[in-house]
Amino acid sequence: MKAVRAVSLANTAVMLLAVLWGAWVTSSDSGDGCGASWPLCKGTFMPDWDYAAIVEFGHRVVSALAGLLSVAVLVWVARVRPSETRLKRLAFGTFFFVVLQGGLGAAAVLRPQPDLVMALHFGFSLLCFTFALLVTVALGQGERAAFQRPDVSAQPVAPGLRTQIWGLAVYTYLVVYLGAYVRHLGASMACTGWPLCNGELIPPLYGPVGANFAHRLGAALAVVLVLRLWWTARRLTERDDLRRGAAWALALMAAQVASGALFPLGYLNLLTQLLHTGLITGFWGVLSYLCYLTLPVGRETAAVSA
Repeated sequence: MKAVRAVSLANTAVMLLAVLWGAWVTSSDSGDGCGASWPLCKGTFMPDWDYAAIVEFGHRVVSALAGLLSVAVLVWVARVRPSETRLKRLAFGTFFFVVLQGGLGAAAVLRPQPDLVMALHFGFSLLCFTFALLVTVALGQGERAAFQRPDVSAQPVAPGLRTQIWGLAVYTYLVVYLGAYVRHLGASMACTGWPLCNGELIPPLYGPVGANFAHRLGAALAVVLVLRLWWTARRLTERDDLRRGAAWALALMAAQVASGALFPLGYLNLLTQLLHTGLITGFWGVLSYLCYLTLPVGRETAAVSA
């Protein structure tokens, strides 16, 4: 079982690397680095390398490695834990979204896609990371006990808290999609200054400025919702895993907003964009873990815990 967990953990790490590398591709405008050629680069495996080609082809290599690891985890889980339906579904979800992500990436190379479609690329990459992370969590049920006290680990999640967690997850995904759209649109600097946009409280609500401003408003509301979740977790549950997860979500959201504020203040560069991507990925990972904890404990999981 340790070997399966090690491979799953490696898969999660590679998924995270793929997310960050994808942000590098977008931030450096390297999406066309290999030309209209896929899976080869400029029609060959060893082209004349330049910066854009190295960045783009490197992302393909990392994504391919993630795909291979996903297949290995799926096959291994099916053989080692054939009776655990939830675990197998998570492993299949990892494989499914890696294939979907690869297909979308290939389509973007072979036939240019509009910004609204390309923004889905980042959203799907987060789902790849999510399922890989949850497979690792599910494989290590003993790790879950480390975040809980024995006397409260079996407590059910209050319906109000569960609703907030899942509602926040859906809303966050929409805000993340909007942020990816802003990046693909090239509108990261459409609003200068912070918190005002181009010196205005309410700028024109159309075009690049409107998209950027909408993302700001979405992020502001997300902060309010995360703060509410943290407060609700403190009031409605004694479970350390939920309380700690909500606290981490609040801290990461605050850091995410701060990193986003660097862009309009004149600090838009590769490092700050990768920081922004890394923080939202970490926040999404914590939020996905909280969603996982709200799922009812099935008989198969209870048997493993016992």
